[in-house]
Amino acid sequence: MTLSWNRRFRDRVTLPRLHAAGYGVVGLTVGGDLSTEARREAEAGIAAVVEWIAAEPARYVLIRTTDDVLHARRDGKLGIELNFQGIGPLEGSIELIGHFHALGIRHIGLVWNDANLAGSSATRGADTGLTQHGRALIHGMERAGIMVDGAHASYRTVMEAIDACAKPFIISHANVASLAPSYKNLTDDQISACAATGGVIGVSGLGSYLDDPRAMPDAMYRQIDHVAQLVGPAHVGLGLDYVTDAPLFWRMVRERPEIWPAPDGGPMAQSLFFEPERVHDLAALLDRAGYAVADIGGILGGNWQRVAAACWAAG
Repeated sequence: MTLSWNRRFRDRVTLPRLHAAGYGVVGLTVGGDLSTEARREAEAGIAAVVEWIAAEPARYVLIRTTDDVLHARRDGKLGIELNFQGIGPLEGSIELIGHFHALGIRHIGLVWNDANLAGSSATRGADTGLTQHGRALIHGMERAGIMVDGAHASYRTVMEAIDACAKPFIISHANVASLAPSYKNLTDDQISACAATGGVIGVSGLGSYLDDPRAMPDAMYRQIDHVAQLVGPAHVGLGLDYVTDAPLFWRMVRERPEIWPAPDGGPMAQSLFFEPERVHDLAALLDRAGYAVADIGGILGGNWQRVAAACWAAG
Protein backbone atom coordinates (compact mmCIF):
# COMPACT_ATOMS: atom_id res chain seq x y z
CA MET A 1 0.00 0.00 0.00
CA THR A 2 1.00 3.56 -0.92
CA LEU A 3 4.50 3.33 -2.29
CA SER A 4 5.28 6.92 -3.29
CA TRP A 5 5.79 6.89 -7.06
CA ASN A 6 5.75 10.50 -8.15
CA ARG A 7 8.50 11.94 -10.33
CA ARG A 8 10.78 12.43 -7.31
CA PHE A 9 10.69 8.83 -6.16
CA ARG A 10 10.35 6.60 -9.23
CA ASP A 11 13.32 4.26 -9.67
CA ARG A 12 14.32 1.00 -11.38
CA VAL A 13 15.16 -0.89 -8.19
CA THR A 14 12.20 -0.97 -5.81
CA LEU A 15 9.58 -2.80 -7.87
CA PRO A 16 11.95 -5.66 -8.81
CA ARG A 17 12.97 -5.78 -5.16
CA LEU A 18 9.35 -6.14 -4.01
CA HIS A 19 8.71 -8.77 -6.66
CA ALA A 20 11.75 -10.77 -5.56
CA ALA A 21 10.59 -10.56 -1.94
CA GLY A 22 7.32 -12.28 -2.85
CA TYR A 23 4.87 -9.38 -2.99
CA GLY A 24 1.93 -9.95 -5.31
CA VAL A 25 0.50 -6.41 -5.52
CA VAL A 26 1.94 -3.00 -4.73
CA GLY A 27 -0.08 0.22 -4.57
CA LEU A 28 1.69 3.12 -6.26
CA THR A 29 0.76 6.65 -5.21
CA VAL A 30 0.90 8.61 -8.46
CA GLY A 31 -0.86 11.81 -7.42
CA GLY A 32 -2.01 13.93 -4.54
CA ASP A 33 -2.48 17.36 -3.03
CA LEU A 34 1.03 18.81 -2.92
CA SER A 35 1.38 20.17 -6.46
CA THR A 36 -0.42 23.12 -8.05
CA GLU A 37 -0.27 21.06 -11.26
CA ALA A 38 -1.76 17.98 -9.59
CA ARG A 39 -3.91 16.78 -12.49
CA ARG A 40 -1.15 17.11 -15.07
CA GLU A 41 1.40 15.43 -12.81
CA ALA A 42 -1.01 12.59 -11.96
CA GLU A 43 -1.76 11.93 -15.62
CA ALA A 44 1.95 11.98 -16.42
CA GLY A 45 2.64 9.62 -13.51
CA ILE A 46 -0.01 7.17 -14.65
CA ALA A 47 1.34 7.30 -18.20
CA ALA A 48 4.86 6.56 -16.91
CA VAL A 49 3.63 3.48 -15.05
CA VAL A 50 1.64 2.24 -18.04
CA GLU A 51 4.73 2.68 -20.22
CA TRP A 52 6.85 0.78 -17.68
CA ILE A 53 4.36 -2.11 -17.63
CA ALA A 54 4.17 -2.20 -21.44
CA ALA A 55 7.96 -2.45 -21.59
CA GLU A 56 8.02 -5.44 -19.21
CA PRO A 57 4.74 -7.33 -19.64
CA ALA A 58 6.23 -10.58 -18.39
CA ARG A 59 6.98 -8.98 -15.01
CA TYR A 60 4.20 -6.43 -14.32
CA VAL A 61 0.46 -6.04 -14.81
CA LEU A 62 -1.87 -3.11 -14.09
CA ILE A 63 -4.51 -4.08 -11.53
CA ARG A 64 -8.02 -2.99 -12.48
CA THR A 65 -10.06 -5.87 -11.01
CA THR A 66 -9.58 -8.55 -8.37
CA ASP A 67 -9.36 -11.08 -11.22
CA ASP A 68 -6.22 -9.22 -12.29
CA VAL A 69 -4.81 -9.87 -8.82
CA LEU A 70 -5.43 -13.60 -9.17
CA HIS A 71 -3.94 -13.68 -12.66
CA ALA A 72 -0.86 -11.76 -11.53
CA ARG A 73 -0.20 -14.29 -8.79
CA ARG A 74 -0.86 -17.23 -11.10
CA ASP A 75 1.54 -15.84 -13.72
CA GLY A 76 4.24 -14.80 -11.24
CA LYS A 77 3.86 -11.10 -12.04
CA LEU A 78 3.82 -8.08 -9.75
CA GLY A 79 0.43 -6.39 -9.85
CA ILE A 80 0.43 -2.59 -9.87
CA GLU A 81 -2.49 -0.74 -8.24
CA LEU A 82 -2.71 3.04 -8.70
CA ASN A 83 -3.90 5.54 -6.09
CA PHE A 84 -3.91 9.17 -4.98
CA GLN A 85 -3.13 10.64 -1.57
CA GLY A 86 -5.43 13.63 -1.69
CA ILE A 87 -7.93 14.89 -4.23
CA GLY A 88 -5.76 17.50 -5.96
CA PRO A 89 -5.84 15.75 -9.37
CA LEU A 90 -9.64 15.96 -9.40
CA GLU A 91 -9.48 19.79 -9.52
CA GLY A 92 -12.72 20.05 -7.56
CA SER A 93 -14.64 18.09 -10.20
CA ILE A 94 -16.81 15.06 -9.45
CA GLU A 95 -16.76 14.25 -13.17
CA LEU A 96 -13.00 13.65 -13.14
CA ILE A 97 -13.48 10.63 -10.88
CA GLY A 98 -14.65 8.64 -13.91
CA HIS A 99 -11.73 9.93 -15.97
CA PHE A 100 -9.16 8.72 -13.47
CA HIS A 101 -10.98 5.45 -12.86
CA ALA A 102 -10.69 4.76 -16.60
CA LEU A 103 -6.95 5.46 -16.36
CA GLY A 104 -6.62 2.90 -13.56
CA ILE A 105 -6.98 4.72 -10.23
CA ARG A 106 -8.47 2.35 -7.66
CA HIS A 107 -8.28 4.20 -4.35
CA ILE A 108 -8.19 7.84 -3.34
CA GLY A 109 -7.27 9.39 -0.02
CA LEU A 110 -9.71 12.16 0.80
CA VAL A 111 -7.09 14.37 2.48
CA TRP A 112 -3.32 14.56 2.74
CA ASN A 113 -1.27 16.82 5.02
CA ASP A 114 -3.48 19.92 4.86
CA ALA A 115 -7.18 20.71 4.62
CA ASN A 116 -8.68 20.56 1.14
CA LEU A 117 -12.09 20.70 -0.53
CA ALA A 118 -13.05 17.32 0.96
CA GLY A 119 -12.25 17.89 4.61
CA SER A 120 -9.71 18.45 7.35
CA SER A 121 -6.25 16.93 7.79
CA ALA A 122 -4.90 15.31 10.93
CA THR A 123 -1.70 17.27 10.32
CA ARG A 124 -2.75 20.91 10.20
CA GLY A 125 -5.57 23.27 11.05
CA ALA A 126 -8.93 23.06 12.77
CA ASP A 127 -10.91 19.84 12.59
CA THR A 128 -14.06 20.97 10.80
CA GLY A 129 -14.80 17.52 9.42
CA LEU A 130 -16.04 16.30 6.07
CA THR A 131 -17.39 18.92 3.66
CA GLN A 132 -20.42 18.62 1.41
CA HIS A 133 -18.03 18.33 -1.50
CA GLY A 134 -16.31 15.50 0.35
CA ARG A 135 -19.64 13.68 0.68
CA ALA A 136 -20.27 14.12 -3.03
CA LEU A 137 -16.78 12.78 -3.79
CA ILE A 138 -17.42 9.70 -1.65
CA HIS A 139 -20.66 8.97 -3.47
CA GLY A 140 -18.92 9.51 -6.81
CA MET A 141 -16.02 7.24 -5.92
CA GLU A 142 -18.30 4.48 -4.72
CA ARG A 143 -20.39 4.68 -7.91
CA ALA A 144 -17.25 4.52 -10.06
CA GLY A 145 -15.66 1.65 -8.13
CA ILE A 146 -12.87 3.45 -6.25
CA MET A 147 -12.03 2.73 -2.60
CA VAL A 148 -12.46 5.66 -0.19
CA ASP A 149 -9.37 6.13 2.00
CA GLY A 150 -9.20 8.06 5.29
CA ALA A 151 -5.42 8.03 5.78
CA HIS A 152 -4.11 11.45 6.92
CA ALA A 153 -7.63 12.75 7.58
CA SER A 154 -8.67 14.40 10.85
CA TYR A 155 -10.73 12.60 13.48
CA ARG A 156 -14.03 14.18 12.45
CA THR A 157 -13.33 13.76 8.75
CA VAL A 158 -12.67 10.05 9.21
CA MET A 159 -15.75 9.45 11.33
CA GLU A 160 -18.05 11.50 9.10
CA ALA A 161 -16.65 9.86 5.96
CA ILE A 162 -17.36 6.45 7.46
CA ASP A 163 -20.95 7.52 8.08
CA ALA A 164 -21.22 8.68 4.47
CA CYS A 165 -19.91 5.43 2.97
CA ALA A 166 -22.17 2.64 1.76
CA LYS A 167 -19.21 0.35 0.97
CA PRO A 168 -16.21 -0.69 3.08
CA PHE A 169 -13.99 2.20 4.15
CA ILE A 170 -10.20 1.88 4.26
CA ILE A 171 -7.40 3.64 6.06
CA SER A 172 -4.52 2.67 3.82
CA HIS A 173 -1.59 3.57 6.08
CA ALA A 174 -1.80 4.56 9.73
CA ASN A 175 -0.92 3.22 13.17
CA VAL A 176 -2.43 2.89 16.62
CA ALA A 177 -2.53 6.01 18.80
CA SER A 178 -2.67 4.05 22.07
CA LEU A 179 0.67 2.41 21.21
CA ALA A 180 2.35 5.36 19.50
CA PRO A 181 0.69 8.74 20.19
CA SER A 182 0.69 10.88 17.06
CA TYR A 183 -1.66 13.26 15.27
CA LYS A 184 -1.71 10.81 12.33
CA ASN A 185 -2.45 7.62 14.29
CA LEU A 186 -5.89 6.20 14.98
CA THR A 187 -7.90 6.02 18.16
CA ASP A 188 -9.57 2.74 19.00
CA ASP A 189 -13.01 4.11 18.18
CA GLN A 190 -11.81 5.10 14.70
CA ILE A 191 -10.42 1.60 14.20
CA SER A 192 -13.70 0.06 15.37
CA ALA A 193 -15.77 2.35 13.13
CA CYS A 194 -13.65 1.49 10.08
CA ALA A 195 -13.94 -2.24 10.81
CA ALA A 196 -17.71 -1.95 11.22
CA THR A 197 -17.96 -0.99 7.52
CA GLY A 198 -16.12 -4.19 6.60
CA GLY A 199 -12.98 -2.13 5.94
CA VAL A 200 -9.28 -2.53 6.63
CA ILE A 201 -6.61 -0.52 8.43
CA GLY A 202 -3.16 -0.76 6.81
CA VAL A 203 -0.32 -0.63 9.35
CA SER A 204 2.33 1.89 8.30
CA GLY A 205 5.99 0.98 8.38
CA LEU A 206 7.43 4.44 9.11
CA GLY A 207 9.18 4.36 12.46
CA SER A 208 8.04 7.88 13.32
CA TYR A 209 4.51 6.52 13.70
CA LEU A 210 5.45 3.19 15.29
CA ASP A 211 6.62 2.72 18.87
CA ASP A 212 10.11 1.98 17.52
CA PRO A 213 12.03 4.44 15.30
CA ARG A 214 13.97 1.48 13.88
CA ALA A 215 10.71 0.09 12.40
CA MET A 216 11.55 -3.48 13.32
CA PRO A 217 9.18 -6.42 12.68
CA ASP A 218 8.18 -6.72 16.33
CA ALA A 219 6.92 -3.11 16.27
CA MET A 220 4.82 -3.90 13.20
CA TYR A 221 3.54 -7.01 14.96
CA ARG A 222 2.42 -5.01 18.01
CA GLN A 223 0.40 -2.67 15.82
CA ILE A 224 -1.21 -5.50 13.86
CA ASP A 225 -1.95 -7.48 16.99
CA HIS A 226 -3.63 -4.49 18.66
CA VAL A 227 -5.99 -4.01 15.71
CA ALA A 228 -6.63 -7.74 15.40
CA GLN A 229 -7.42 -8.12 19.10
CA LEU A 230 -9.71 -5.07 18.98
CA VAL A 231 -11.73 -5.76 15.82
CA GLY A 232 -10.52 -9.09 14.43
CA PRO A 233 -7.71 -10.07 12.04
CA ALA A 234 -9.99 -9.59 9.01
CA HIS A 235 -9.68 -5.81 9.42
CA VAL A 236 -5.92 -5.27 9.40
CA GLY A 237 -3.36 -5.36 6.62
CA LEU A 238 -0.06 -3.89 5.53
CA GLY A 239 0.11 -0.20 4.62
CA LEU A 240 3.88 0.09 4.54
CA ASP A 241 4.02 3.60 3.02
CA TYR A 242 7.56 2.77 1.96
CA VAL A 243 9.76 5.45 0.40
CA THR A 244 12.39 4.42 -2.10
CA ASP A 245 14.79 7.30 -1.43
CA ALA A 246 14.84 7.87 2.34
CA PRO A 247 17.50 10.64 2.28
CA LEU A 248 15.38 12.61 -0.21
CA PHE A 249 12.28 12.11 1.95
CA TRP A 250 14.02 13.38 5.09
CA ARG A 251 15.38 16.36 3.17
CA MET A 252 11.81 17.22 2.14
CA VAL A 253 10.69 16.87 5.78
CA ARG A 254 13.37 19.32 6.91
CA GLU A 255 12.38 21.77 4.20
CA ARG A 256 8.63 21.59 4.94
CA PRO A 257 8.21 21.03 8.71
CA GLU A 258 4.67 22.43 8.57
CA ILE A 259 3.68 19.45 6.41
CA TRP A 260 5.54 16.85 8.48
CA PRO A 261 5.46 18.05 12.09
CA ALA A 262 6.42 15.87 15.03
CA PRO A 263 3.70 14.96 17.54
CA ASP A 264 5.12 17.53 19.99
CA GLY A 265 5.04 20.28 17.38
CA GLY A 266 8.79 20.29 16.72
CA PRO A 267 10.58 18.89 13.66
CA MET A 268 9.88 15.23 12.96
CA ALA A 269 12.78 13.10 14.15
CA GLN A 270 14.41 11.00 11.44
CA SER A 271 13.52 7.33 11.69
CA LEU A 272 13.77 4.23 9.56
CA PHE A 273 11.23 2.52 7.32
CA PHE A 274 10.19 -1.10 7.70
CA GLU A 275 12.20 -2.90 5.04
CA PRO A 276 9.87 -4.82 2.72
CA GLU A 277 11.91 -8.03 2.84
CA ARG A 278 11.29 -8.29 6.57
CA VAL A 279 7.67 -9.21 5.89
CA HIS A 280 8.83 -12.82 6.26
CA ASP A 281 10.02 -12.08 9.80
CA LEU A 282 6.67 -10.45 10.50
CA ALA A 283 4.81 -13.50 9.21
CA ALA A 284 6.92 -15.70 11.49
CA LEU A 285 6.01 -13.53 14.49
CA LEU A 286 2.32 -13.87 13.67
CA ASP A 287 2.72 -17.63 13.34
CA ARG A 288 4.54 -17.95 16.65
CA ALA A 289 1.82 -15.89 18.33
CA GLY A 290 -0.76 -18.46 17.26
CA TYR A 291 -2.45 -16.68 14.36
CA ALA A 292 -4.17 -19.10 12.00
CA VAL A 293 -2.65 -19.56 8.54
CA ALA A 294 -5.80 -18.11 6.94
CA ASP A 295 -5.63 -15.03 9.17
CA ILE A 296 -1.96 -14.47 8.36
CA GLY A 297 -2.83 -14.71 4.68
CA GLY A 298 -5.55 -12.14 5.20
CA ILE A 299 -3.22 -9.75 6.98
CA LEU A 300 -0.60 -10.11 4.25
CA GLY A 301 -3.03 -9.29 1.46
CA GLY A 302 -6.24 -11.27 1.51
CA ASN A 303 -8.09 -8.65 3.51
CA TRP A 304 -7.25 -5.98 0.96
CA GLN A 305 -8.40 -8.30 -1.81
CA ARG A 306 -11.75 -8.83 -0.07
CA VAL A 307 -12.34 -5.11 0.33
CA ALA A 308 -11.26 -4.42 -3.25
CA ALA A 309 -13.83 -6.93 -4.48
CA ALA A 310 -16.56 -5.09 -2.56
CA CYS A 311 -15.45 -1.59 -3.57
CA TRP A 312 -14.29 -1.95 -7.17
CA ALA A 313 -17.67 -3.07 -8.46
CA ALA A 314 -19.30 0.01 -9.97
CA GLY A 315 -22.65 1.21 -8.68
